[in-house]
Amino acid sequence: MSTLLLYKEIKALNRDQHKALKLKTDKGCEFAAGTHIVPLAGLEFFQAARSYPIVFIGEGDGLSPIALMGLKQGLNSFVGDSGQWRSNTYVPAFIRRYPFVLAQSENDEFTVCFDEGYAGWNEEEGRELFAESGENSAYLDEMIQFLQNFTAEMQRTRQFVSMLREMDLLVPRTLKLTHVSGESFVLKDFHAVDEERFLALADEQVLALNKAGFLGWVYAHLMSLGNANLLFEDYLANKPAQTH
Repeated sequence: MSTLLLYKEIKALNRDQHKALKLKTDKGCEFAAGTHIVPLAGLEFFQAARSYPIVFIGEGDGLSPIALMGLKQGLNSFVGDSGQWRSNTYVPAFIRRYPFVLAQSENDEFTVCFDEGYAGWNEEEGRELFAESGENSAYLDEMIQFLQNFTAEMQRTRQFVSMLREMDLLVPRTLKLTHVSGESFVLKDFHAVDEERFLALADEQVLALNKAGFLGWVYAHLMSLGNANLLFEDYLANKPAQTH
């Protein structure tokens, strides 16, 4: 899965070229209205599990966890018509870092980049990126720290997925959702932790997961799968009425 989901025109941030650039942060989350999946770091599982199904997508080494925001491509059930994220639900860090992103070079150096296509950029009003002296603004420094933390947590999440794969815990799953109205929906093409295999782990394997800080992530993931029923409710509520 591409980690550049949402981004359209990525440019490296340049102190001289972009010294007058400002960011209006009142645009809400309209940029995410068309995405039904969002990459998730393991550290976010505890909060995300209250609102979203957390599943794994991809193949082999490319398997990674995502928060499922909608049951069909192009539908994000958590972004309303006003462009605001649904109140009282966790907003994933992947969404909160936008329109910024860290680009990693072949020699593991990082460059701060931004999506030039985002509508909030201008030179008149909003959060300044640079002070008149040319130094980073406090806001930009805060965002850079956020990006660095997120990048580190995503690396730790890859270690988590690697451990799950080594223990042969991730299996392809299909989930059939049925509504009281009789309508049904089959959620497929994802992976999840197999509960029977998880319960059958040797003591030293469970201890290894616990010492790495990953045991709670597994439980949060398993608990989150029940949220698929809530997504189905949203899907049916937003489904166009059939005409005869």
